[in-house]
Amino acid sequence: MVLDGGLPDPRTNSKMKHTALDGLRICVAAAALAAAAFAQTPLTYGNLLVTRVGDGAATLSSTATPVFVDEYTPTGTLVQSIAMPTVASGLNQVFTNSGSASSEGYLNISTNGLYVLLAGYNAAPGTTLVATSANPPVSRVVARIDLAGVVDTSTALTDAFTGSNVRSVASDDGNRFWIAGSTQGIRFVANLGDTTSVAIGTPPTNVRCLNVYNGQLWGTSGSSGFVGLWKAGNGLPTLPMTGGGVIEPGFTGATGPSPYDFHFASPTTVYVADDRSNGSGGIYRYDFVGGTWVQAYVLTSGPTAGYRGLSGFTQNGVTTLYATAIATTTTIPNTIVSVVDTGAGSAFTTIATASPNTAFRGIRYFGLPSTLVRIPAACGPMDISTTGNGQIGTDVVTTLKNPTGFGFIGFGTTFSGFPLCGCTLVHDYAALLFGSQIAFPIPNNPIFTGAQIFIQGVDLDLLAAPGCLGLPPFTLSDGYQFTVQ
Repeated sequence: MVLDGGLPDPRTNSKMKHTALDGLRICVAAAALAAAAFAQTPLTYGNLLVTRVGDGAATLSSTATPVFVDEYTPTGTLVQSIAMPTVASGLNQVFTNSGSASSEGYLNISTNGLYVLLAGYNAAPGTTLVATSANPPVSRVVARIDLAGVVDTSTALTDAFTGSNVRSVASDDGNRFWIAGSTQGIRFVANLGDTTSVAIGTPPTNVRCLNVYNGQLWGTSGSSGFVGLWKAGNGLPTLPMTGGGVIEPGFTGATGPSPYDFHFASPTTVYVADDRSNGSGGIYRYDFVGGTWVQAYVLTSGPTAGYRGLSGFTQNGVTTLYATAIATTTTIPNTIVSVVDTGAGSAFTTIATASPNTAFRGIRYFGLPSTLVRIPAACGPMDISTTGNGQIGTDVVTTLKNPTGFGFIGFGTTFSGFPLCGCTLVHDYAALLFGSQIAFPIPNNPIFTGAQIFIQGVDLDLLAAPGCLGLPPFTLSDGYQFTVQ
C-alpha cells in the first residue's frame, strides 16, 4: 500500500517488521538519552573508484591524455576500467585530462549516491597544452557515470575556464553541477547537457576540490586567504555569492599548507589531504570544538608522503580512509593507500600501484546510495538538512538551519501528513530531541533493515503568547524519510 504523495504505508508491514519498528523506537529513545532497493549493477557497492590518467602507451605530458575510472576492491583487486570517450558520439563529447597536470581529475559522487562525477576537456588525445587551451574551441566537460556504468559527457561548457585547468565537479542530485578550476572560482551548471554556466563568484579564483556535504558546498584552495577548508556561499548557491567564499574557523587561510581533497566523517570531523613531500604532508584530521576546527593529528605513511585524492566511510564509529599518494620521485609511481583511523600513528596499507605511464588522481569510496527522501512540509523560514545513506552501523545526521526560537528534531516511524495550525505534521513522534543537530545512530543489526524512519524539525517560541489550539507558537520544517539498509 502507498500513501498519497508516494510514501509507503508502514501499516502494511508484517508482524516481524512491526517488531523491528518497535525496536527502532527504543533505539530512537536511546539516541535521545545519548544526545531503496537497487538492482545489481556493474558498479559494486563497497568498492573504490579511482581516476587513472594514461593508457600506458606514452609518457605522461601536457598533452590531452585518455582517462579511465578504475574500480578496485578495498584489497586492491582491479574489477573493471570504465573508459571516457576519446571520440564524440551523439550528444557525448570527447573527455580527456592533461597527462602532467596532477591538480586535475578529482572524483565526486553526488550526495544521493547515484552518480560519479569528474571534469575534463573536449579535446582529442594528443592535443598540446590542453590545460591552457582556449575555450572555445576546447570546451570544459562534466562526465557523469551512473550506477550501470553508463558514461554521459553531454555537458560541455563553452564559457568556463578558458586558458586554465578544470579540476573538480560536485553535485547533489547528479543533474545540476558546481564546477571549479584554476581561474574563475566556481561556476554553476543548471542542467545535464547544458553548454553554459553561471559564475557563482570569487574569491578564491583558484579552486582545487569541491564537495557537497550536509546541504553545503565546500572547497579547498591554495590561494592566500583561502588555504584550507572554506564554505562556498550559504548552502548550495545557484546565483553569485555575496563576498565570495568564507574560510572555516580554525583554518588560517595563510599559504604554507597544500590542501587538496577532503572527507567529512561527520559534521564535526573532517580529513584534509595535503600533498607536501617535505615532511609536512599527510592526511590532517580536524575536529569541530567550541565553534572552531582544531587539528587533532596527522596521518602519514612516511616523512616524504603527500596525498591528493581522499575518500572514506565511517561504520560502527570507525573511519576508514582511502587516498592517492603522490609520486615522491620520478622513479616511484603514485599509489592507492588505505588507513583505519585509530589515532596518530595509524598504519597505512598500499592497495595498488600505478603502472608505467599512468597516474592515479581522484578517488571515491562507492557506498550504498542514500535512501533519504525530502518531504515538503515547511510552514516557516527554518530549513532542515540531513546527511547519510541509512545503512546499518552508520549515523544519519540532521541539522536545523535558521531556527528563531527553541529548536527540536522529531523522529517517528509512522507517516502522518496531518495538517496542524497551518503546518503539516510529517510523522508520529517516537522521540523529540532538543538541539539544532542530532546524530541518529542506526544499530548494526540486520533486523532493522527495511524499517522506515521519519524526521522533522520544530521551532518553538516558549516566550510568546499561546497561539493555535492554545499551544505556544511553533513552525515545522520540511521532513525526511529514510529506509534502513
